[in-house]
Amino acid sequence: MNQERKVHLEAKVMNKIKDGKINLRSRYIFLAKKLGLGGGLTLSLILAALFLNLAFFSMKTSGSLEFLSFGRIGILAFLESFPYLWILIGLAFFTIASAILSRYDLSYKKPFKVILSVLIVLIFIAGIVLAISGLNEAMEERVAEGKVPLLQSFYRRRQVWKNGLVGTAMEIKRDGIVIETSEKERVFIELTEDTLLPDGPDFKIGDRIRAVGEWSKENFQAHAMRLTNKGKGTMRGTGGGKAKNSFK
Repeated sequence: MNQERKVHLEAKVMNKIKDGKINLRSRYIFLAKKLGLGGGLTLSLILAALFLNLAFFSMKTSGSLEFLSFGRIGILAFLESFPYLWILIGLAFFTIASAILSRYDLSYKKPFKVILSVLIVLIFIAGIVLAISGLNEAMEERVAEGKVPLLQSFYRRRQVWKNGLVGTAMEIKRDGIVIETSEKERVFIELTEDTLLPDGPDFKIGDRIRAVGEWSKENFQAHAMRLTNKGKGTMRGTGGGKAKNSFK
């Protein structure tokens, strides 16, 4: 009985081939398709890791996590400086890689969620390794020298936002500090009696300064200001000094 079904199936297939309902393809087409899928998967995973690396590098250079040291008043600045774009692009490439991977037999032999979890871990590890390898710093230097203009948008340090900024103190005044950002832009940080100074009022020319607040025309009115990369405690609205007795 089984033999009769096999013969019948073979005859049915041969008839469809003769009628042109089934087209035979060269094995090279299947090989090219397999190579294409493999190349697309590899490229998508590499790009996902590279953009995640850019996200880590952006957080490192902008010090976005440091804005959280200001407590609640630093949350808006943190959210503004967080590298959403690089993370979303990396996630998009990972989604593409997942879609390609689902077309492989491997996704049926092993739990697909396990495979994706392993890939996520590997991408995170690759992104972290690239971020601390010094590759970004080298590329940033080349971009600054004008050697790789196509990568300028990837390695542009942003240090001025709507609710926060970072810069180097260039001039100390009675009512504030003039800082210079990484883009050579000078901004006057205006201090008031309510400005919180958790690291104290002893700022000097050359200090790296981080402030949160809001813009008033061309000046930045600081709600709080501190030395960047200084102090690990979270400011709770008490501690530190006020600007009232500063810069006399």
